[in-house]
Amino acid sequence: MAGRALARTAALLIATAASALAGEPPNPVCHADVHRAGNFDLRQIGPLIAGTWTESAIGTSVAIGVQESTFEIIYDRNRNRLYMGQDGIQTELVPVRGGNKPLRFDFVRGEPMDPQFHMLTSTGSEPPAEPFEWALVQDCQIASAPQFEWQFGSGARRSDGIISFFSANEAMGTKRNSARGVREQLISR
Repeated sequence: MAGRALARTAALLIATAASALAGEPPNPVCHADVHRAGNFDLRQIGPLIAGTWTESAIGTSVAIGVQESTFEIIYDRNRNRLYMGQDGIQTELVPVRGGNKPLRFDFVRGEPMDPQFHMLTSTGSEPPAEPFEWALVQDCQIASAPQFEWQFGSGARRSDGIISFFSANEAMGTKRNSARGVREQLISR
């Protein structure tokens, strides 16, 4: 399964590079004009990222193995808010304040995530792809990618995470749960 995610990523990188060379317009999700006074303009970003997304996530500790799932992002135009829903449960996607948090960081342990749990990996002698490289191919500076935090439940039944949207079709995140499991996510549609 991780190989499938890698193959999808390689195909994405090639396709995106080709479209960039063809002179297509800049990435509207990650473009500077969606920022207003340090905040993301959800009126512009919300409709672009609303819809069905699929994730592949590899985990550490009690979350070993690759998990594949589908979730919905809902943009509520009346409230100007984003929500993430899965299996009939919904939670708000809250814009990260004060600058983007690092990807590939295990917030449970307070240290960088072990490279063996990175979803973007190399297939041979070339170095593994890094999130900032993947973002650049999407015409996105990783520090300006719209980044959102989410949380389901509380206490002993809590899960939360961060998602960075590099385009209207590609995102990356880290999620964790109260059992100290952590997963890195490749998210696409």
